[in-house]
Amino acid sequence: MSTKPTPALALRRHVLRATLAASALLLSACATLGPQTPEQVVTQRVEARWDAMIAGDFKTAWSYSQPSFRAIVKAGDYAKRFGSGGQWEGVQVHDVSCAPERCTVRLRVTSKLLVQPFVGQQMSAVVDEVWVREDGQWWFFQAL
Repeated sequence: MSTKPTPALALRRHVLRATLAASALLLSACATLGPQTPEQVVTQRVEARWDAMIAGDFKTAWSYSQPSFRAIVKAGDYAKRFGSGGQWEGVQVHDVSCAPERCTVRLRVTSKLLVQPFVGQQMSAVVDEVWVREDGQWWFFQAL
């Protein structure tokens, strides 16, 4: 003889399973919120800066520059540093190597050319960037 659980018991079991699943998900999410290495932080900042560059949001890209650079080069003048021969299309971080106050980042930038006779052709280049830590934050280093 089989006994079928009452609707109330079935509901309690369903709620218990859902609660356990949600708890497991929450615990796994909390585990990923631990302290990040400098390499992880810099990778995130490199990608965010390049996302802004690709979108043509130079004010946001400028905000990732070290404070001493921003004190001299204002946001409105930052875009003037870049030509119009190509359009950035993507970036891929290949390597981040950090010392206590300085990181070197190697990345591949893909661009679409906008000059004759190469209009529409894609080009990729390996770029090395330097990021420095100042006041507890990582900043893109740019020479004046």
